[in-house]
Amino acid sequence: MFEPIEKKPLDAAIVQMQQRWQESGIPDLYAGGNGPVSRERGRNVRAVFYPKPKLPHAPIEHLNIPGPAGDMAVRIIRPVAGEPTGTLVYYHGGGFILGDLDSHEAHAIRLANQAGVVVLNVDYRLAPEDPFPAAIDDAEAAVAWAHAHLDRLGGSGRPLAIGGDSAGGNLAAAVALYCRDAGIALAAQLLLYPVTDLTRLNGIPEQAYLGDKSANRGLSPRASPALAPSLAGLAPALIGVGSYDFLYQDNMNYANALNAARVPVLLRQYPDLNHGFFSYTAISSSSAAAADQLCADLRAMMQI
Repeated sequence: MFEPIEKKPLDAAIVQMQQRWQESGIPDLYAGGNGPVSRERGRNVRAVFYPKPKLPHAPIEHLNIPGPAGDMAVRIIRPVAGEPTGTLVYYHGGGFILGDLDSHEAHAIRLANQAGVVVLNVDYRLAPEDPFPAAIDDAEAAVAWAHAHLDRLGGSGRPLAIGGDSAGGNLAAAVALYCRDAGIALAAQLLLYPVTDLTRLNGIPEQAYLGDKSANRGLSPRASPALAPSLAGLAPALIGVGSYDFLYQDNMNYANALNAARVPVLLRQYPDLNHGFFSYTAISSSSAAAADQLCADLRAMMQI
């Protein structure tokens, strides 16, 4: 049974960033519920308040793979040095509404360099234009493609893992269920502050993603992995969450549910961080340390 850790004051760099954002008058990322407007706002907010860290990287391969609704853009990001430990299929965050291959490229580069994985960064369809189940359909198709093309990625015979942050963590957790049932072996599921039970949320992102039939759709394990009839047999989970995260209790509940189902779980709780800390590594040393620890954890899990 995992117990909450004692909070420390929220990291001062994050507090300052939030104050600057509030003083700017720029609204919340999802205010208005308009997908294109939110995406443009997200790009501007990131550039001004928490820019991407500048990390060394190997050449990045851009390509399209077959998806349920046509070609799906992906990027293959390799470690800057050394032999790969395996392959990681990664799903970006953004409340199912925003985020893209650019916004989370630094996440993928950090994971590639420090965990030693070849990352397949996936550009899945977004709401409200493409509501549930478009994103999870794409997410499943991406991992199936990766599983069939490991020789092009981290190498045949080397481990395959999945991961994501926030909404992408939701997709990764749901994909873990898909892989178990499809017989696709996974070394790990990296869940960075994931949302695992959409029935407990009713904000703009959840409404946009689940669409008009939000109540019924939210009950599906493909939308709310925590509601799956059984979690037994899932891949080992690495969960990272800050004590100030609005999804903190969701993450604690899911970690305990996985543990009760005898799924190996490594839960990292950060007492001075909030939601989205993997995006704050350029401004917050505490966020960077947490991200580095999670990368090291994933590297160890890929080598078991």
